[in-house]
Amino acid sequence: MISMEVLMLNYLKEADKLLASAGWATRSERCGAEYEPDEHEVRDMVRYSKEMKLSSVMDIPFFVFSIKDVSRAFTHQWVRYRIAAHMQQSLRFVNISTGDFDWFVVPPMISKKGANAVVGYVKNQQDSARTYKDLIKAGVPIEDARFALPIGTKTHITTAMNCEELLHVFNQRCCMDAQWEIRAVSYALLAAGMVIVPLLFDDAGPHCIAEGVCRGSGKGKCKEYAEEIIRKIKSGVKEKRNEYENISNGWLEIDLTDVLGYGTPVKLKKEVKEGLGQEVNLDFPVILKIKK
Repeated sequence: MISMEVLMLNYLKEADKLLASAGWATRSERCGAEYEPDEHEVRDMVRYSKEMKLSSVMDIPFFVFSIKDVSRAFTHQWVRYRIAAHMQQSLRFVNISTGDFDWFVVPPMISKKGANAVVGYVKNQQDSARTYKDLIKAGVPIEDARFALPIGTKTHITTAMNCEELLHVFNQRCCMDAQWEIRAVSYALLAAGMVIVPLLFDDAGPHCIAEGVCRGSGKGKCKEYAEEIIRKIKSGVKEKRNEYENISNGWLEIDLTDVLGYGTPVKLKKEVKEGLGQEVNLDFPVILKIKK
């Protein structure tokens, strides 16, 4: 089964201790390499840096991650975060394989509208795929044939982002106003942060949680839902942290589907298969992987 995957590839080890060393060194005769903060000093510097929004401190921790099997609708939003580096799969050079029904994303909201909505959507995607392939066969360069592909076409992107920008992403995209796909990615990245360096991310989330102020359209009504998601993530992360600490070289995998994904009713799968003559994967699994 193809899943949305968020793969944490690299990050600053012991980032909280390092930023505390550098931060307290600004008030010391010792340089950052010589300052060894105790646990109390680490917590104080992290708290103070967040409260005062000290970019010079919070910019130090970095995270490099790939996001796989998301739509181009998602990446069009994602690359708007400019305090970051993004490298995305290029459809100028990649010939998209459209031989099955796994090359595009099926939004859960379409699935929830029933079999007729899904069948109509899938047929539209396949019509686009046929046009795309016919253009290529006719000698149209891939970079021009791609204009026929829909915005739901699956892609992957790798991003490097610092801690301050990630916290900003969580403020905006963990909000219930955010589009479902970018919201799932944001909560998955929040879960990764809670595993890797919990002191930096334990109190992170949408504005209503991180700042106590609703900046969305819900007027605070969706705060309980966001709190429930974070509670479930923290519960799952708590069970995985020991496993993460014991990995010397490998990957930690966390299945977040129950919290962030979507499972298709069996009846709907059957009705869609009957309508299309072929089974379609309508599930929306969300998998987080962290490299140690």
